[in-house]
Parts: sequence; structure tokens; C-alpha cells
Amino acid sequence: MKRKKVIIIGAALAGPTAASRAREMDENAEITLLERNTRVSYSLAGLSFHLSKEVNSLDDLNQERESFFENVYNIKVLTKTEVVGIDRKNKKLSIIHNSDKKILEYDSLIFATGAASIHPEGLPFISNFRYFRTLDDLAAIKASIDRDKKRFIVLGGGSMGLEAVDGLVRGGAEVCLLEKNPQILPNFGDEISMIAESKLKEKVNLILGFQNLEFQTEENQLVAVVVDGKRIETDFLVSAIGVKPRTELLQASGIKINKDGTVPIDKYCRTSDKNIFACSICVATPSPWGQAWIPQAAVADKTAQVAGANSVGQKFKLGLFQASMIVRLPTGEVGRVGHSEKEIINMIGKKNLGMSFLKTLNIEPYMPNSKPFYGVLYFNKKNNKILGMEAYGSDIKSRLDAIAVAILKGSKLEELSQLDFSYSPAFGTARDGLNSLATIAMFKQEGLTSWIHPRKIHVNPESYFIVNVGLDIEDDYPNHLHIPLEKLRAEWKILVSEWQKSQKLHCILISHSGRRGHLAVRILKSLGVSSKNVMGGYELFSLFGSQK
Repeated sequence: MKRKKVIIIGAALAGPTAASRAREMDENAEITLLERNTRVSYSLAGLSFHLSKEVNSLDDLNQERESFFENVYNIKVLTKTEVVGIDRKNKKLSIIHNSDKKILEYDSLIFATGAASIHPEGLPFISNFRYFRTLDDLAAIKASIDRDKKRFIVLGGGSMGLEAVDGLVRGGAEVCLLEKNPQILPNFGDEISMIAESKLKEKVNLILGFQNLEFQTEENQLVAVVVDGKRIETDFLVSAIGVKPRTELLQASGIKINKDGTVPIDKYCRTSDKNIFACSICVATPSPWGQAWIPQAAVADKTAQVAGANSVGQKFKLGLFQASMIVRLPTGEVGRVGHSEKEIINMIGKKNLGMSFLKTLNIEPYMPNSKPFYGVLYFNKKNNKILGMEAYGSDIKSRLDAIAVAILKGSKLEELSQLDFSYSPAFGTARDGLNSLATIAMFKQEGLTSWIHPRKIHVNPESYFIVNVGLDIEDDYPNHLHIPLEKLRAEWKILVSEWQKSQKLHCILISHSGRRGHLAVRILKSLGVSSKNVMGGYELFSLFGSQK
């Protein structure tokens, strides 16, 4: 029986995963893994944890060497090998290995080259600069910290940049984060992004929405950056401004490539050539909203498993990817799953976008280490189907994972509001935050509550009469009148009178988290008084006010 020849181009995460899965499915196949660098398999997702000293050694991130794949999986590994051409008609690869040109034949080819880092515009060659992608990058960054060169600038406020920030801060560095967009996590909605920013500022110098960036160097060393005229001295620059799919080799061979550079694949991870499979973060994967580029480690792993199995004749299928992600920050956790606000608007229109916001606690308030949990739930107003969620706080992973399942199964608000989550005071609350998010959304849909987004108030503050229904008068609370919720039933006529005197169009109610404001809306509605609760309470109100 002829041995099937399988060649995998690219190592790191996806390539070795595809190679090992191919071997699991076919013991007789002749499997070769090609990598242009020296390292075969390492954990990109673990880079920040070495900087934070939670992973003691680089070797802990680089345990599976060439010998491991050769001895355990009987996979031939060629490092320092560059593929320079693909002859699809004859199923041959042109490679350069140790400076020698060679030709390799294949029956199935797996393309797993991943993505390349985008270079900062205008940055000259300097020695104290690295991307945040490889173990060599990590070694250079760690060496700077160990030499007491700890003033770091990180370019890019996306997930990779935030991972770098987390590792650096925990490792003892002084960090300035620069993001050209007006917010970190540009794919997030304003609410969770602003909350994450406000917390991150406690540990990091954060500069957002800048226009001009200049690099000042001396003898191949970066000594400072100038951001919109402000000079910031530094010892080291880390860039995480984004990646682009590394698919030029496939494109040159005539394989279909998307406009964004990604490789379109079918549910079996096949490209437009039935003998060539693709995986890793260079592919566009199926999602509930069509083909999507989701450059994340979990996507690389899942596509690699399917590509590896199918390269030797199996028929494994991809599931739907929902852009699930989570990032640890020095001050908390931030993550999202499913559609973003922008995607929902593009898909169903702004008028059908439903959302609810909640600030609660991750566990019962009487437990030690109880911490805030912030969530935004997105849904379709037409049918109440859940479309996505964003969250910041502690212990957010289980809640994001629950929403991932809810989206996949087409769940609605009603189901989520009553979903029976496991409970213990040490791990959650009797009324889980997800139950509450769905309930709040249902109340809005059914007219049982009414709220206003803080953004609208700050755009036209003269139209709103603000009543503080919190317990105390706080100096920095914006309010025209203070009536604690407990006194509202007795003093509601005072509220109406003062509102009429103000000649303002709308009466809005504000409290710390928004809960008391909702209860006040219910009381006033029973008395025939129209009012709205400020969504997110004072904390969210103040954040949007600071952005004016």
C-alpha cells in the first residue's frame, strides 16, 4: 500500500498540531513538517506569562522540540527550511534547506504559515525594539527588564498589545501604551472598552487617539517617542499593532485568496485546490455571520486539527467560530464573544440592535475577594435572540463560554434569564450576572423599564433634569435634585414640581450602578410620572462625560 505523503508548511502552534493529528489518523503516512526558523512548537499565548514570572523558563514554552516529534510521532522535521514555490499541477514544493535547493513531492499539503507582524510606520532599524510574537522576542524583552532597562512603550491597544502590557507590568516594567484609535480594544463597544481603560490607567500611562508619532534615536537605539508633541523617554519599544496573513506563497501558486489576504477554506479546511489544506491564523473561518478572519490561538488549534485529519483522508468538519476571546490585564479580565456592536448594525440595522448593561459582583458580596463584574449583552430586538456579549471584571470566562453556547444554539433572552447556573457563594451569585443581563433586556423589551444611554445626556445636557436617587449626596454627582429611593414614594410630588420649574424636557434618574434608578422608574411609572434610568449609573455616566 502506497504511503501518503503529507507536508506541512509552518510550525509554532498550528503546523505541529496538524502534523500530530495527521499521524494519529494514519500511522503509515509519510509526514514532513517544514519551518523556516529554528523552533518547532511553542506557545504564543504564553508569552506574557514568562514576563510576569509565572512561567519560569522559556523552555517551559518550548518543550516540544524536533526530537519530540520525530520520536513520539515519527514526523520528519526540517527547520531552517524555506518554501520558495508550489507546483500544484505536479504536487511538488521547491525548498531551500541549509542553503541547498531541493524538491519535495506531496499528496496532501497543509499550509500553516500564520501571519506576519505589521511594522510601525516610520520606525528605523533599532536594537531595542521587538514585536510580541516569538520566543526570541520574549528573550530580548526579558533581558532588558533584567538589565534594569524597564521603561517600555507598547504600540497597539488590541488583544496582543494588552497581553504584552499585562506581562510587562507584572514583571516590574514601567509601561506607556499607545493606541492610535480613540479606545483600546477597537472591536469592542464603548462601554466595556471605557471601563477597561479606566481601570488600566491605574497601572499604565495610556495615550489614545494620537495623530502624530515620531521616533528619536541615537546610535541605533530608540531613546524617546514624540506623541503629538509630547516627548516620552523609553528603554525599549514593543510593537503589537496588528498582523497580516502570510499567504503570498499560496497566492503565487494560484490559490484563491480573499481581499484581506486570508485563505478561504471550506468546512473541511480545504482551499480552492482539493489537495491543499490551510489552517492557523491565515485562514477565514466559518462563523454565524459568514466567513470571518479571527486571528486567535484557539482558531489556529481547531483548524489545525481538522486540516491534519482530513489531509490523510478523514472527513472532520469545522464548527462555527464566534470570535471568543479573553485577555488578562494588570487590573482585571476583559473579553467578548459573538457579534460586535458594529457587526450587528451592519447585519440587521441599528434600529434592531438591542443591548443591556449591568454592573454586579462576580461572587456574593459577603464573601472575601468579591469583585465587580461588568457586562454588555447584545440581542436582536425582532426576535430576542442573543448575538454577543462583552465583559470586564473577575471570573468572566465561564460567562463568556455560556454565551458562546447560547449564540450557537440560537437562544433567546427568556431562556438566558432563567438558565440554571451552578451556584455557590464562593463561585458566583444566586442570581447570576447573565440571568440579570437577560432580565434587564426583557424588561426593556416589554416596557417594564426605561433607560437612557449616558452618551445622549452629554450630547445635549440642557434637555435633562437629573434626580439622584442614591442614598447620599456626592459632590461629584451630577444632579438637580436628591431624593433617595427610600423617600421617593413620599416625596415624588417634590420631584415633579422641581422638574416643572426647571423647564427641562426629560426627567432622568441616576444612582451608583443603575439598580436603584430602575426601581425608581418603576415607582414613578405607577404614579403616572414618565422617567428614564441612566444606563450603567454614575460610573458609566462619568466615563462618557470624560470623553467629551
